[in-house]
Amino acid sequence: MSDRVMTQKESIEYLLGRSQRHGDTFPIRREFIRSRVEGLFGEPTTGPGPLSKLLRAPHALELLLLVYAVTTGGDFGVTERSQLWGRAAGVYMLPDRNASVAVSRQWQHLEKLGLIKRRQHGRFKRIVKLRECGLVGGKLSVAYSAPTGAKGDVYFRVPFAYWREGWHQKLDMPGKAVLLAAMSRRRETFTLPQDTRGARALGLGRHTVTRGIEELLHHELLVKTGTDEVVNARTKGGYESVHTYQLAKPFNINLSNSEIERLNAERLKIERTEEERLEAKYQTFEEVVLLAPGGNAGRKAGRPG
Repeated sequence: MSDRVMTQKESIEYLLGRSQRHGDTFPIRREFIRSRVEGLFGEPTTGPGPLSKLLRAPHALELLLLVYAVTTGGDFGVTERSQLWGRAAGVYMLPDRNASVAVSRQWQHLEKLGLIKRRQHGRFKRIVKLRECGLVGGKLSVAYSAPTGAKGDVYFRVPFAYWREGWHQKLDMPGKAVLLAAMSRRRETFTLPQDTRGARALGLGRHTVTRGIEELLHHELLVKTGTDEVVNARTKGGYESVHTYQLAKPFNINLSNSEIERLNAERLKIERTEEERLEAKYQTFEEVVLLAPGGNAGRKAGRPG
């Protein structure tokens, strides 16, 4: 028996390799970030999803993201030793029995949120992922099924580069939360409101959004692209100016179908405008040549009848 212990990086890569996913990305439903809830008067509104309840549980979030990445079919479950999970999520690095206790606490937290369930599988626990909405009505969890991308089943993709480029270690929880929220927007350019009401629409708190934006800008994962006027009835004029952003590589991979259509339409418009400009320039050049001394027009005018 070898005394050598897998590193965190090796443990993560082993788990990612198990997934056999094409494209090295995995899906998460938008409802994990923000969900539809009832307002004070029973009206539908946007509220925080389960992510908001994991902001003080970084190891639990890391375990959950790994489960999301690894599980691809069947019962959407995975069975591995606690020591492997502990190393991969940075919960506990030593190969002893204390890993089981440390990791079990994190699984218990996720189980209470209705995001996973555990069942005995031989000598180990099998972790089965549940739907990203967590507990429905605070009581029932929902069995997982692959997202379809339909209007009520919107999802975004997270690249394995999150781990392979070390962002799981470089980013703190606000940065991770805003990164997930930004990817869930599924737009090339988007806003990230930092007022209380706007942050709630992202499924996060105001301070979390502000700190997360600063963190992502510092790491150059988020780029300011300009400003935009948005409706805000609480201001005197009814509008306010907010910053617009774009995600940088490797996280700029999520675009909705409508966003793709919009970008294609813009691209075609630019191409047509450029073609028309070049055509006009070419026609003008032809006219200059024809009217110039020695040109065809000039030669024709001076030719004897």
